[in-house]
Formats: sequence, structure tokens, C-alpha cells
Amino acid sequence: MRNKPFIFQLLSLLFLLEPAIKILYFKASTHFDFAVILANVFSRHGFREIFDFWIVFPVAGLMLWKLRKWTYFAFLSVMSYLIFSIATYEKYTWPYNSDSPLFYHYFVIVITLGTIAYFLVPDVRAPFFNRKLRWWENKPRYRIVIPAKVSGQKHTFQTEIMNISETGAFLKDNNLLTPGDTVNITFESEGLLMDIPVKVISRHVVAETPGFGVQFQPTSFSHKFQMIRLINRIKNHRYL
Repeated sequence: MRNKPFIFQLLSLLFLLEPAIKILYFKASTHFDFAVILANVFSRHGFREIFDFWIVFPVAGLMLWKLRKWTYFAFLSVMSYLIFSIATYEKYTWPYNSDSPLFYHYFVIVITLGTIAYFLVPDVRAPFFNRKLRWWENKPRYRIVIPAKVSGQKHTFQTEIMNISETGAFLKDNNLLTPGDTVNITFESEGLLMDIPVKVISRHVVAETPGFGVQFQPTSFSHKFQMIRLINRIKNHRYL
């Protein structure tokens, strides 16, 4: 199975594990028992104390778990907060209780600066903004010819679905659609009648056949459930 690029997986894992890494660092640097360390950690009840110790790094990790436009800006905001928090640290305050942040966190701030610079590179931020570039999310497509009817505000016409997945389909070319259009598509396959809104995403060529890539826009759980049933039946009949 194809997964996210390794850099996203690595950063997400490091951020999610950071509170545990911090506790292990305390253990190695103070030689106190874990019970003493944890008692000190859990004695903190202020919102910012809890946020800085337990939440801020895992939140950054979660921002990379599901790549979307809003998570891109949220991730950069969290990174900026981390830099500000460490740069303005006051001696012998939480969460370090020392005259300066731990060496580990100086290392973290360098990684953070590098991360911010990295995520400003156009090719890196592209998957946050363009779903087509998030190849690890693509659903399997099945080659199958299905007669269909497209209904829109301007036109109603017959077409053919050339391939289909759980999230979209490829329609045979015509001069009646434009990328950005939202229309309704009706078709019957595998004993199921489908009537679902779609958004025209792009116009391109698949297997030397020009056409339109459309994305299903289900408006109810029933739509989603019916589509899953249809794809399972197509898959079982091995339309590849």
C-alpha cells in the first residue's frame, strides 16, 4: 500500500511522541524516579502549562496526518508558536525548570526553523492545496463502460462512464462540460440505480480517450453507502 511521503510520516511521528521523549529526557538528565517526574508533571493545572507540555507538539503532528489547506496554515502557526515560546523562555519556569530550555529543545527549534522553511517550498506545500497530488489517498479505479445521463442547469445529455472509483469517475468527452461545473449524473450498474451530484475537476486523456474527471459530491449517507456497495460489486466482478 502506498503511504504519505516519508518526511510527513517522520515529522508526524516525532511530534506525536514529543511529550514521551520529554519525560524520558527528564529521567536521563535528573535520574529521578518516573513516579517523581510524573507527579511533578501532573501537578501542573494551568491551561498554558498543560498545552505547552502535552498538546502543542502532538497538535503539530496531527496537522500532518491529514493534509489539507487549513492544516498547512495551522501547522505553520503552531511552529511559529513553538519558536516564540522557546525564544522567550524565562529562567526556572515551566516546562523546563532550568536556567534555559533543554538542549533537546534547542535542537527542536532548529528542526522547527528548518521545517517552516521546508514547508514554504511550493512543491512541498502543493499536496495541501491540490487533492490530485495526494496520490496516497487515491481510490482504486475500475475500467468499465456505463451509460449515464448528465443533468445540469444548461444541458441534459447522454454520456458514458469510462472508469469509476469510490470518489469519482471519468466521463467520455463532449463540448457541454467545463472544469468547475457542478451537475447531476444518473446511471445504473450492478443492479443499483445511482443519482448523485458531481463536480467536474479536469479535462484530460485516459488510455488515448479524451474526457472529464468528475468528483462525486454525495449529499447524504445513503449516497456514500450506495457508492461503496457499487464499487464492491464491481471489484468482485474484477472489472480492472
